[in-house]
Amino acid sequence: MSTTAQVACTLRCSMVVTTWKRPALLRATLNSLQNQTYPCCEIIVVCDGEAEEVRAIAQEFAGDATIRWVFHPENRGLPAARNTGAREAGGDVVLFLDDDVIAQPDLVAVHMRHHAAVPGYRQIAVCSQVEEDRATPLESYVDECLHEAWKQTLDGFRTAFSAPESESVGEAIERMVWFGLNCSIRRDVFLQHGGFQENLRASDEEMELGLRLYLAGVEIVFEPSRLLTHKNSKQLTTYFKNAWRASGELDPYRLFQLGQRNAQTQRLTAMYHGYWLDRMGARCAWTLSGPLQSLASRLESVANRTRRRALFGAWARTAQAAEYWGAVKASGCTLSLLRQAAPEARCALMLHSVCRPETREEATYYIRPSRFHRLMGWMRLTGRRTASLEEWLSSSGAEGRVLLTFDDAYDDLYEELLPLVIEHGLRAVLYLVANHIGGSNVWDQRSGLRARNLLTLSQIREMQKYGVEFGSHTLTHPFLPEVTDSQLRSEVRDSKARLEDLLGCEISSFAYPHGGVDRRVRSAVAEAGYRVAFTILPGLNRWNDPLCQLRADVNDSTSLLDFACQLRTGYGFAQAIGARLGALEGQLPTHALRSLVRGIRTTGHRMRHPQTPG
Repeated sequence: MSTTAQVACTLRCSMVVTTWKRPALLRATLNSLQNQTYPCCEIIVVCDGEAEEVRAIAQEFAGDATIRWVFHPENRGLPAARNTGAREAGGDVVLFLDDDVIAQPDLVAVHMRHHAAVPGYRQIAVCSQVEEDRATPLESYVDECLHEAWKQTLDGFRTAFSAPESESVGEAIERMVWFGLNCSIRRDVFLQHGGFQENLRASDEEMELGLRLYLAGVEIVFEPSRLLTHKNSKQLTTYFKNAWRASGELDPYRLFQLGQRNAQTQRLTAMYHGYWLDRMGARCAWTLSGPLQSLASRLESVANRTRRRALFGAWARTAQAAEYWGAVKASGCTLSLLRQAAPEARCALMLHSVCRPETREEATYYIRPSRFHRLMGWMRLTGRRTASLEEWLSSSGAEGRVLLTFDDAYDDLYEELLPLVIEHGLRAVLYLVANHIGGSNVWDQRSGLRARNLLTLSQIREMQKYGVEFGSHTLTHPFLPEVTDSQLRSEVRDSKARLEDLLGCEISSFAYPHGGVDRRVRSAVAEAGYRVAFTILPGLNRWNDPLCQLRADVNDSTSLLDFACQLRTGYGFAQAIGARLGALEGQLPTHALRSLVRGIRTTGHRMRHPQTPG
């Protein structure tokens, strides 16, 4: 038995194989699954509709007691077949497979190793890539390019889901997270979260469930090994056009019927927020979807004839926009509905201490009182007001409202912030380090910074009387990605309980110390019951993850111009230019233009940070 297979057989795995009228492929799949090194397995084959040829294969494997067969009377779609398999499963863990894959002998063992390694309170889903193998030849140059692009996408999954710390969460991950083929989860967790959405039988069921699990706090664990070979026989041009069209049909259903306002459905409102190039492109595609489909057909023909990569890129952009927006319109969606659904941008500001900084390092997160009062006064003059956490989270009260947050809760806030709260009705949320209330900033002192006093309990309670809100900043202010599972749970859960006991109110918000968050940490915060959590990353918040909210950093280096940009874009002036150039870079059609914009961004960064090595 291999190393990966040396997992104590304390968990039983049910492999759910869905099939429909592909007997030869199914036979090869079942043969590969009979060679698994993990002993505690069963195979549940769900035939999605009556099929004599599959009944015949069931007779071939009748002597194998590990295989059970379930037949739907009629074809109900892949999501329904997978849900049936999970309900019929007798194992602790379900692993979903299709009927056109060949499994490595260690497939189940590797998945089960992940499940056996986590404590019972952690909910995880294991996702692993597949190796693409063409079962039929590609018919055109566009098919060849799509095949290569899909392989690059799979490699992109590997890179994105292997990224550390804050790069492992956020909007980019939310857009691509999935759960389906070659993914496993505890059966009770799968059923608890409702399984696959059966109305999405045409497309997107894996993306929808993956994001739903992720947002609910199930930790997505990525296994980089390619343990499965997919015998792909699809003609890719037709497949991708159908997939783009299906997304356009289903996104309005997800938004308006299921109420899913998230990174995957946010494209529907692209013409009402974001960078001007994105807005203009979405509006043109909506208006001209019919002509764009004709243009895409011509581009496809010319690309196949000339084999020019640039023409393939032009076809892909044109065809995707035309198919998607044409299907959105065909679904009955209107511009009026999309305008009403477009999310208001929510700005949150992050501060620490309101005192005169004594070193350059302190100036990066402290702010002198005179500058703080000037910025707050300017914000009031422009008509913006600070909001309570509830007002800020409410879409109806978000416009013109700013969330003012302070990490660590230094005692200078009692002298500098509380008078503004009393005089001007300023609202603020302070994040407390529960075990150091009335103590000092020992985490900074370990780095050689000066000792600073934190708010006492009596000061906190007095500020609470005037409407100041409080959230958790853990028990001891550690860098959470580096602590053990038990320490993580204690820092996140126990700090919440301790603060609720001390303050007599619910603690529903959390701020990650040092901005330290990854998928494991995020899942622990979700499991603890927090409603919202804040990173130290800049930007505005619309439909992004409630537990990875963005904040603009206000400190002693923040100019009035920077502050005005932060309120409008979530970035300081130089940051905003860099972010816009970065967005433009991703939209440009040729490598030369992307390299030019990347060079401008890099030069600008070096000019602002000359000490930063190239």
